[in-house]
Amino acid sequence: MRPGRVAPSCPSVTSRLLPLRRRPAPGPPFLPVSLRLQEGRAVQPCLQGLRLPPGGRARVPMEEPLALHPVKLYVYDLSKGMARRLSHLMLGKQLDGIWHTSIIVHKDEFFYGSGGISSCAPGGTLLGPPDTVVDLGNTEVTEEIFLEYLSSLGESAFRGESYNLFEHNCNTFSNEVAQFLTGKKIPSYITDLPSEVLSTPFGQALRPLLDSIQIQPPGGNTFSRHNGQS
Repeated sequence: MRPGRVAPSCPSVTSRLLPLRRRPAPGPPFLPVSLRLQEGRAVQPCLQGLRLPPGGRARVPMEEPLALHPVKLYVYDLSKGMARRLSHLMLGKQLDGIWHTSIIVHKDEFFYGSGGISSCAPGGTLLGPPDTVVDLGNTEVTEEIFLEYLSSLGESAFRGESYNLFEHNCNTFSNEVAQFLTGKKIPSYITDLPSEVLSTPFGQALRPLLDSIQIQPPGGNTFSRHNGQS
């Protein structure tokens, strides 16, 4: 090389090498299959080992929610307003009614009296429409299970001969059935009525007579195990 001349630049060895392209690491084999869920969403890819039903669509089983059935309490004043007008004069205590109650569920009305457990269409007894309707909520208990439950009650605690006006009456039945269906009790002003009457001197004096009274609202059908009512 002659003095005073600059040597031409020479590309280095490394600059002459082409950049290496890295190949992706091998992974598990995938089969691009779409899973159609019930909501219509697609999930992909799917592992190759997944077995699909004919047609290439896999459906995820969904548990159907239990049906809810409304439960109501029908409240009747057997005195037809007389208790509200005369109770203070006779008992020295104000009572708003002499209450009879029933449970409405699965499109029927169920109640208890001296004839045992009975049923009818809602409002189908001679008492007519209720004075008050209390919404007790909903139940998941099916009609079949409920009728079996009523059968067991009718053969044990709620036979007709077990009826007592003060201690084991229609409201006792409604309260127990309401708790079975919804976990809720019926209003306390109804269940406290017997103790309210018996806490007065007049109520105590009349108890022997009142204990002999048997209440069975006419118009209902006696409940039976085989078909719900007879």
